[in-house]
Amino acid sequence: MCTNPPPPPPLPPPANLSLSKKLERSEPANEITDYSNVCEWASDNPQLWEVCAKYQICLNQEPYRYTYRNFESILQVGPTCGLVALSMLIGGEVTPDELLNITKMEGYSNNGEMLSCKDMAKLAEKAFSLAEIDIPYTLKKGGLFSIETIQNLLNGAILLVPYDADYNHSPCLRQGHTAHWALVCGIIIIEDPGESYTSNPNNVYVLCRHGKSRFLAAWTLDELNRSNMNLWEFSPKKAEDGLLYVLPKGGIGGENGLREQFIMFNSL
Repeated sequence: MCTNPPPPPPLPPPANLSLSKKLERSEPANEITDYSNVCEWASDNPQLWEVCAKYQICLNQEPYRYTYRNFESILQVGPTCGLVALSMLIGGEVTPDELLNITKMEGYSNNGEMLSCKDMAKLAEKAFSLAEIDIPYTLKKGGLFSIETIQNLLNGAILLVPYDADYNHSPCLRQGHTAHWALVCGIIIIEDPGESYTSNPNNVYVLCRHGKSRFLAAWTLDELNRSNMNLWEFSPKKAEDGLLYVLPKGGIGGENGLREQFIMFNSL
């Protein structure tokens, strides 16, 4: 594949990086056959109720803490997952097609691919200006599964997070070959975490939307973090599909790419 200019090769993954394509996660012990009395604490919010019933989260008791903000789903056309997630964030005030035009003019993308968190932050600024809204944001390096991030989510922050997507769009580990963007719009702390929110990875779920489904998803913040940390290289398959992609200097695993980076928005 041709790039303009050709990026240097990405940094090699560390020797102890798991090459497993799927992340281990807790599976529900039993199938639910009667949904009539589950997740009553979420009954006033159909989207929240549906995702918690589906993923069997707090079926019979209210979570220790949770926040959720609903965004209308937008389905992506082509490799525009990041543009769609950003458009959802601002309520469609700037459409994915309008964002695509901006990315082409600014040189961020050719087909809608957003392979740099830094460029995504610049695009967000332009989108906010067009929509005449002011949303404070921070480009974060690492620390997705951290006390700071969890506390910010509980206080209403929204995240744009790149990760590797499995066949069902849940986080996986494919070294960046299936890189995708998700809008993190809520968090659930199932039980009292005691001294630290990060003491039990299976106790913290995030609620997410993305461009390949109309349905809200729930994943542990830990698995999303591990997927974000494994974004080492652009897909070799896509590199040979005949399209011209804009890759950041240093590749997606470098400091200008996606790995161990995300964007946090406050005060929506």
